[in-house]
Amino acid sequence: MVIEADVLVGADGIDSRLRAQLHPGEGAPSGNGVRMWRGMSRYPHILGGRSIVVAGGRPGDKFVAYPVEDPAAEGGPTLMNWVLELRGPRPGEGTDGSYGPVAVDEALAGVAEWSLPWIDLPELVRESTGIHEYPMVDRDPLPRWSFGRVTLVGAAARPMYPMGMNGGSQSIVDARVLAWTLAHHDDPVRALARYEELRREPLNQLVLANRELGPEKIIALAEQTGGPVPAEHATAVSEGYKQLAGCTTAVLNSRDSWSVSPVSP
Repeated sequence: MVIEADVLVGADGIDSRLRAQLHPGEGAPSGNGVRMWRGMSRYPHILGGRSIVVAGGRPGDKFVAYPVEDPAAEGGPTLMNWVLELRGPRPGEGTDGSYGPVAVDEALAGVAEWSLPWIDLPELVRESTGIHEYPMVDRDPLPRWSFGRVTLVGAAARPMYPMGMNGGSQSIVDARVLAWTLAHHDDPVRALARYEELRREPLNQLVLANRELGPEKIIALAEQTGGPVPAEHATAVSEGYKQLAGCTTAVLNSRDSWSVSPVSP
């Protein structure tokens, strides 16, 4: 089957087939030895109902949980996403970047050493609709995303370690910038070149920053020192990462909108 289009956008993730064609011989993703167990569970709201829990220190010894929807009734249960990180090899890594499902009993054993005052972790695990293990992996930054009328977005362009919750967020920004450049250039080739000019280098820097823990460096420092991180040090780490990610208050309030006006029929 042949489909004609003005542009071809690869949005097919870390194991992108389009990326492999544009950059042959790149090989498999690289990892840091951390495995992540991820689950979704219907669970009573935590703390204020929109709170994010990040417990632990360095990658491989951390638990994260946050709501992904508002509860149907105030104070009632909500859909929670949770992640337990473990360190160490495990056989059977798939070519799709996934280790596959995790049995409930295995997950219960994994959370047995954790004790958090706001969450019944065994209940969270038992109520999960499914638990899967993923390796924490990324790829080296690319020197080029766009080739003529072909380009990459999201994890196909620059997969990154899940630090600072930037993987999915930056993918949304990718799509908005791409739509904006296409709307403002009659020539698709120029549009894709402009999109890459705006996005590739900042995102490549973010990939490298996430390898150094990104904003979660504050947590690692607290674990290392055994106490609170000095406020000025924590602020410097946080603000530096925000600046790199392009999400400081000043940048967001001063930058033009990426919104594209609808085209009249």
